[in-house]
Amino acid sequence: MEIQGNTRLIGLIGNPVEHTLSPVIHNGISKAVGIDSVYMPMKVTEQGLSKAIDGAYELNILGLNVTVPHKNAVMNQLVEIDDAALAIGAVNTLVRLEEKHGYKGYNTDMLGLRRQIIEDGIVLKNQVVVILGAGGAAKAVAYMCLLEEAKKVYILNRTIEKAQDIADTLDKKSDNNTEFIPLPLSDYTHIEEENLIVFQSTSIGLAPHTDEVVIEDAAFYKKVVVGVDLIYNPANTKFMQLVEQYGGKAYNALKMLLYQAVIAYELWHDIKIPQDVIDDIYVALKRKVYPKKNIVLVGYMGSGKTTFGTALAKELGMEFVDADAYIVSKTGKSIPDIFAQDGEEAFRKIETDILKEFNETLSDTVLATGGGMPLRKENARLLKEIGTVLYLMASPKEIYDRVKGDTNRPLLQCENPYQKICDMIKQRHPIYSQCADEIVDTNCNDLQWIVSVMKEKGMNGE
Repeated sequence: MEIQGNTRLIGLIGNPVEHTLSPVIHNGISKAVGIDSVYMPMKVTEQGLSKAIDGAYELNILGLNVTVPHKNAVMNQLVEIDDAALAIGAVNTLVRLEEKHGYKGYNTDMLGLRRQIIEDGIVLKNQVVVILGAGGAAKAVAYMCLLEEAKKVYILNRTIEKAQDIADTLDKKSDNNTEFIPLPLSDYTHIEEENLIVFQSTSIGLAPHTDEVVIEDAAFYKKVVVGVDLIYNPANTKFMQLVEQYGGKAYNALKMLLYQAVIAYELWHDIKIPQDVIDDIYVALKRKVYPKKNIVLVGYMGSGKTTFGTALAKELGMEFVDADAYIVSKTGKSIPDIFAQDGEEAFRKIETDILKEFNETLSDTVLATGGGMPLRKENARLLKEIGTVLYLMASPKEIYDRVKGDTNRPLLQCENPYQKICDMIKQRHPIYSQCADEIVDTNCNDLQWIVSVMKEKGMNGE
């Protein structure tokens, strides 16, 4: 990232801030859309908050995210506050207002969660919702339920006073008959309705305390059709496991983290981020939060993915999986037969399906992919999620020498296979390069040397 004289600064204030994932999102977006801004975390104490906000404006900082412990106190430092943030009583995004010489506060946590549930197909209108917890996150969820016109919202907390405060605040704003009912957590058995949508908004279950859950009673989870845990680490909390165990659908809030940042970025820069960029950033975020110890090999046919991949797996004591061989075993058809009988597009769909399977199941594995597997954008994203991606690259002449005469290569059954190889490599090289974390030249055919390079680059990428 090149810093220039006109680079705009955006960032995060809080204490602590060292753990934040926000730079992955914001700097990734800036790079993808070509905006000259840089995002930095900045530690600010409670005593220094007012000076920090004044200083940020004088330093021409374009905007700020705000995290604990400042989400409430920062409201006293702002020249304007969005209605939703006022209702929730917390601000997490500051947008510079030149004409008013200060910042306007927003709550994009709520907006991010709202965008996530819409994308996941969760409908709150006329539904019964249960919120576990009554902290700042619960306030955002409750306000979202109000906007989405939920029928009834139970707010459960160990001490009922905080739940009562949320209910009282939102009851005053409810003009659509959404009913807010505060309950002590121990009274969850008093909820008689079925088909509950439950939001888990406490920190219980957060890593490393992954075996903890607010409610363990099976009778409760049998009533739950959808459970959303605002924790995203671990990826599958005990709350989510219990929801799924008894037949419900479960989601974590990593998309909420992503979308609250996207919405903040859009507010700062007055733009709309393309969904394609958002999808790429989501993959980068998942790789950061849920890293996997797999090495994925991409490249044109004959680049050595199977030969060198097998040797690499042996060197590292990992499993080796050949995607094409797996497809043959799974479908009971050879690759040429699939192409001939069903067409190339059907084959690419099969590749996508097995990548989704691999994304859930592979661990400590070297995966060799088919030459066309990264051509689908969805496949390229899945490959990145599965592990560190190495592009094995060889010249057209070297490729031709390795594969000439191989009748199992359906795309090369043509009059001039060498020219076909040249044309296809020219077309695919940018796709392989964009998909890969590292590039390995395999032209020399020195097995030991190539494996050593793959080992170094594959392990560095984890």
